[in-house]
Amino acid sequence: MSMTKDAVQHIQESGNIPAIIKQVSDQGTQIPVAIVPESMNGLSLEKYMEYAARYRQKYKTTSIEDFIAYNEKFDVKGATCFVNAEDMDAKSIFDLGTTEQAGHKEHTAILTLKKTAAFKALCNINGRQLGQKDAAEFIEDWADNIKVFTKAGDSMTAKAAAKSLQDLTIEAAREVNSKVSDFGESMSAMERIEAKNQDTLPAEINFKCLTYQGLTTEEFTLRVGVLTSGEKPKLVLRILQLEAKEEEIAEEFKAKLVSAFEKLEVETFIGEA
Repeated sequence: MSMTKDAVQHIQESGNIPAIIKQVSDQGTQIPVAIVPESMNGLSLEKYMEYAARYRQKYKTTSIEDFIAYNEKFDVKGATCFVNAEDMDAKSIFDLGTTEQAGHKEHTAILTLKKTAAFKALCNINGRQLGQKDAAEFIEDWADNIKVFTKAGDSMTAKAAAKSLQDLTIEAAREVNSKVSDFGESMSAMERIEAKNQDTLPAEINFKCLTYQGLTTEEFTLRVGVLTSGEKPKLVLRILQLEAKEEEIAEEFKAKLVSAFEKLEVETFIGEA
């Protein structure tokens, strides 16, 4: 009498049950596991327990203070924080564990700093060619954050600076030199275009603002340039040594977290996880 395929499979599964139970028992799993006959899969019973077998959480914030407070609350040996100063973010893994006893990495906290409205507006206009109205409105909108100076170094109010940009005009002069001889004709042209009343225009702007919440206030210097090549003048506000400033901000961010975790079990590394 031949046996069916299902019967053979059932006998094989039944014969392996003791070995499978012993293997699961030897692992010492924290989460209770039951062996079910169908396909002999391991089945987690955690959802039927009153409490979870381990803590799982993916906390996200844009606040440095809240991120530090969260690390203090869940501080534990083996926890690790990775600080990415270039992108102004950080990630803590509280159940990372060790090489001998690795954790599941299911409890994390992520900090992602966002630029303040003032710093974002400043970065957005940096190096752009602005119309007179746009440049004037920028100065008016952020009048409380700026100090304006003329080419001669004299200070001027934000209101006066905005008005001078709106009233800006350009004048052009064209000189043509012509020389005719038996051997031919040569002609050269020189065109001069310059901004009118440039001595009363803003030449430098000091912009002071908080770059990210939780960090210190920074002061930026913008050089004001006037482009006169088109029919209408364009203005360019360029931040001087912006990359150096960004490095200083990143260093402050990194130092703030490293200092905050000095007395904690959380280890700090510079990089990305």
